[in-house]
Amino acid sequence: MALEAWIRIGPMEPVMDDYQRIFDAWEAGGIRGLVFGRLSFHDEEGKPSIPAFPAKPSAYRDRGLEVEEVAVPRDAAREQLLHAMLDDAKARGWTTLVFCPGQGAVRIKAEATEPDPHGANLTAAIWEETFSAFPQADGGIMDGWTEKSYELKVALNGLTDRFRKEATARGYDTARLERGQRHLYDRFHSFTPAQVRYYGACGVLSEMNLFDINEDALYWLRWQRQDSIETGRAVRGALNELPRKLLLGNGPRSAMFAGMTGLDFLAWDEIVDLLLVKHFFWHRGFDGMYGTVARWVAQIHEWNPSLSEADCFTVTKAWLGVNLPEVASLPDLDLGFPQAFFDQVVQEETKRALAAVSDPNKIVPWVDTARMPHRGDQMTSGDLHRILKASEEAGLKRFLYHNHVHLTAAGWSVISRLCGTPWVADPEGYWPPDTPKPKF
Repeated sequence: MALEAWIRIGPMEPVMDDYQRIFDAWEAGGIRGLVFGRLSFHDEEGKPSIPAFPAKPSAYRDRGLEVEEVAVPRDAAREQLLHAMLDDAKARGWTTLVFCPGQGAVRIKAEATEPDPHGANLTAAIWEETFSAFPQADGGIMDGWTEKSYELKVALNGLTDRFRKEATARGYDTARLERGQRHLYDRFHSFTPAQVRYYGACGVLSEMNLFDINEDALYWLRWQRQDSIETGRAVRGALNELPRKLLLGNGPRSAMFAGMTGLDFLAWDEIVDLLLVKHFFWHRGFDGMYGTVARWVAQIHEWNPSLSEADCFTVTKAWLGVNLPEVASLPDLDLGFPQAFFDQVVQEETKRALAAVSDPNKIVPWVDTARMPHRGDQMTSGDLHRILKASEEAGLKRFLYHNHVHLTAAGWSVISRLCGTPWVADPEGYWPPDTPKPKF
């Protein structure tokens, strides 16, 4: 059975304006799911400032939230066209999801009348408002929801005011959290070559010595994981009270970063219907695996100039568990992806995600390789093919291509061959948006 492909559209207008022809081509090529949003249209200046759905203040007031409606423009013609497009998607039997359900034209004025430390009450209000406007939608995706930072410099740079406020409301000892975070910050600034080469990436007990893990550091690390789980459970419970059952998805970083971000796939199997793990591997930009590892190595070296580059790779491996085949130095990351990367890393990341869930259909990785994904280096259509094949061999059933505006002719050729009827490159027919049409 072929891989099942989903695709995200955002901005929505380029697809809305020609949705029937585009959907016909996508359906032939194997698309069976549609993710749309964020839920706004673009104004004359190209800014996404026009809400794509009406406000529903009662969704908030019924939950004890005080709101005021905000005067914003509406576009009835585009709203009508959006609904016609979604009706068409549902008529094809596609799974249809909202990306990052958001507030309509309302502003929250006061806190809930009852304690709501995890924001479950507010989230339920937002979802009621959103999905009352979009009966075609099967559910929504929260992107990176509850994740803590995976960027080393950000993660150890002190608690933000928002995190401090949330942790206090949820009963955590913020002074101890800050001590634990500061302890690790200091440790990441004070490695010696002897410590790295002796303790190194040599198993959990040695690595605990390398990072000098103490009780406060453990408290901070446990908070990252437990706070995520408690928030997810609270919101899931609130969403279960809505008038209709909605699919809940979360888009976390891949399994390699889960320990750092605190999002435990095993625990989240009981919370969400979908885990849209990020199969993002590019160099530079943000969110790509190669780029993230490069920033960790460079940051550790900046903080610890006595370490060699190889030592910095060792520290990164000890903390994240990362092992990139045929990469021994930062310049190696500029040479592209060897086949061993797909055979080992992509397969392992896919297998770990699948092992954590009760149903393989819960894992729907985001995939992107096109021009400057998240401002990163473009990957090839061959890389896209190898990502999808390696994931399929690991047991993956379906994936989500992000985003349609990045879709190239080569990328669509790969997807359609793997998932449906191979695309015919006819300039008079459907043409992927990120490849110019030929003039002859």
